[in-house]
Amino acid sequence: MKSYTLTCLGFVLMVFFANTSFSQDSRRVRMQVPPSGGYRMLSENGITSVPFDFISKHVVIPVEVAGKTLNLILDTGMPVDGLLLFGSEKVNALGLSFVGKAPVMGPGGQAVESDLAMGVTFGLPGVEFTGQMVIVMPQDPDRSNHFEGKDGVIGHTLFSRFVVYIDHDNMRVTLSEPDRFEYAGSGHEFPLRLGRYPFVACEARITGGETIPLDMVVDTGNGAALTLNVGAREGLVLPEKVIEYQTRSVGQVLSRLAGRIECLHLGPYALENLLCSFRTPSHEPAPPWAKEGALGQGILRRFNTTIDYIGERIILEPNGFFGEPFEFNMAGIQFTRSGGGPFVVDRVLPDSPASEAGLRAGDLIAQINGRPADRLSADDVEETLKKEGQEVTLDIRRGDESLK
Repeated sequence: MKSYTLTCLGFVLMVFFANTSFSQDSRRVRMQVPPSGGYRMLSENGITSVPFDFISKHVVIPVEVAGKTLNLILDTGMPVDGLLLFGSEKVNALGLSFVGKAPVMGPGGQAVESDLAMGVTFGLPGVEFTGQMVIVMPQDPDRSNHFEGKDGVIGHTLFSRFVVYIDHDNMRVTLSEPDRFEYAGSGHEFPLRLGRYPFVACEARITGGETIPLDMVVDTGNGAALTLNVGAREGLVLPEKVIEYQTRSVGQVLSRLAGRIECLHLGPYALENLLCSFRTPSHEPAPPWAKEGALGQGILRRFNTTIDYIGERIILEPNGFFGEPFEFNMAGIQFTRSGGGPFVVDRVLPDSPASEAGLRAGDLIAQINGRPADRLSADDVEETLKKEGQEVTLDIRRGDESLK
């Protein structure tokens, strides 16, 4: 019996199966889990370009499985080959043949038993993968609402084989076979330390104190700008002003704190007044794979990024989003979608504009500024609620009542 542990999007997968061996590609990446299965590049030059959507702070690419197109999060936090899929009618229609189980655990330790398929073929525009593992989590309405528009996760399958260029300016991901890749841009190159996950060195100044060195996971599947684990090293403390918010993982609701730090230095790039997510031991213990924290999409989106596991480097080029301020939902509500219709208010922060307006957890948001909720994405709503000083009109359903 072999056991493999992997983490993605805050999930920990304990995958158990017997009498299974992994073949290794000729270009073995120096990570704990080498690439398995095979691939075939359909272009003669060894390069392919894939369009992506940016949905709820995630890079989402199209992947074809069994003749159907799935929308998958591109995640460096997925450290083994294959796919992690969120159970749905769409995923069930793939007709996968399962050979075992894979308990999927969130940071709080709650396991969700999921189905395991082996030897699966799937493809992206310009490249086909064979002999791959696919894990399918059971259907869950809360998870479906939280990951609206996304069917699952892909990561190591791409990063272990290709140099991956994520171009936010043009909304494309380019995959290049390492021996075909030549960098000719003006970005800054950083060493990438590879264990089970990729790490990069940076420095942070929390609040008026000394600058502290950090060893951070590069986590393209993390929607936050920066996640810091309080107490992981000397000087890694909470700023003076923080607010509590909630996030979801594997059906669990986890509490974290949000606050600002003065500056993060990534080589020559300084990101100031940076909004951070903080883990504290009393709320959520830091995962062993990211002891000090993680760089997420709130930062990575500000760069066109080359991730080169084979060359053990990451190259950052500031792009059109670099100068945007780091903002938070200023209304004081957290919400999810209800089956593609109204948004459901999950939580109202105390002493916030939403609490002063009388909003309550459980309220259904039917319209926002006169626009029906079913015509808006979660990203549309978040952007509306980030605009400081703006008045927003909500049409609310509360039981049999209609409120504005």
